[in-house]
Amino acid sequence: MMKAFENFDETVILSVDDDVFNQELALAIFDEYSSLTVLQASNGKEAITFLETAVIDLILLDLHMPEMNGFETLTYLKKNNEYKDIPVVVVTSKEAEKRKTYQMGADDFISKPYSPEELKLRVYNHLRIKKFSELLNDIQEQSGQKGAASINNLCHLREAIEIAIGSQKKLLEKLGNISHENSSRDDYASKRMGEYSRVMAKLNGLNSKEIDNLYYSMSIYDLGLLRVPSEYRSNNQSSEFQKYPLLGLDVLKDLEETTLIKMAKKVMLTHQENWDGSGYPNGLKAEEIPLYGRIASIINLYDELTTSRSYSPDIISSSEALDIITREKGLKFDPALVILFIENFELFKNVKDKWN
Repeated sequence: MMKAFENFDETVILSVDDDVFNQELALAIFDEYSSLTVLQASNGKEAITFLETAVIDLILLDLHMPEMNGFETLTYLKKNNEYKDIPVVVVTSKEAEKRKTYQMGADDFISKPYSPEELKLRVYNHLRIKKFSELLNDIQEQSGQKGAASINNLCHLREAIEIAIGSQKKLLEKLGNISHENSSRDDYASKRMGEYSRVMAKLNGLNSKEIDNLYYSMSIYDLGLLRVPSEYRSNNQSSEFQKYPLLGLDVLKDLEETTLIKMAKKVMLTHQENWDGSGYPNGLKAEEIPLYGRIASIINLYDELTTSRSYSPDIISSSEALDIITREKGLKFDPALVILFIENFELFKNVKDKWN
């Protein structure tokens, strides 16, 4: 755990508690980390003073204090735009207090006296999620710029994926919503692509582990688009645009080879390959294309046709999209998958209607 904390920049925790023993315990627990500072406030008013003068990364908040208690402090934090995104770990073991403060915006809970390992783990996990949010903002700002394929951009993407897989895989959906080119209009792009894949995977008899991995692979399958400068994104026939599967694969190259990463690589590299060999980047054909890539190909086009993207802004109806996919049987798509899609079309349409 010591080395893990060293991955963060200078970090400041604000411990808000009038219990002297608990404050000293928090100090002792994190004393071994040179990059981590624990500030102490005995009530909410003192906490606000610290917030006005220091950059706080996480708050440990007791509820029962004089002058300004934890409930009042939490309300203040969550109503203030400058502080509302700071993770707050509430110190309580009472279920009623957990429910109330969770509804107020608390991020987590811990009992006292602190268990050193539990406190370290909870703090570490929330600092990782906070880091992920910061990386996401950086990635969004860099997306489409001339330096989109830079080493800096590559490192940010790689670190964001590592954090998401190591903390909460659902964070991949947030990253995916940016790369799906719908982030400003469509908060459900990753969810929709994942649900499409889940339907098709079940129809193909994949096991539960494969289904789960394919679901999250569809959050990042077109991650390479974030590394394509915006001037090339409106033309999906251009050579610059068609580099995006390889640019995405480069992001995953040095990550630990989990079953999810292995599948994501296959999906990322092959979802633009065509059954007749006319696709890219490698001109694979028929069953040279992994099943996961063939599944991603068909649901990618269905979503592209029925939702707006920068390179395909026009939207058509689900029935029109079905006609196009039917005509691509044996050309762009695996004939067996097209038959499954046609026979179970209402399932895919229901996903679109639910998450559009």
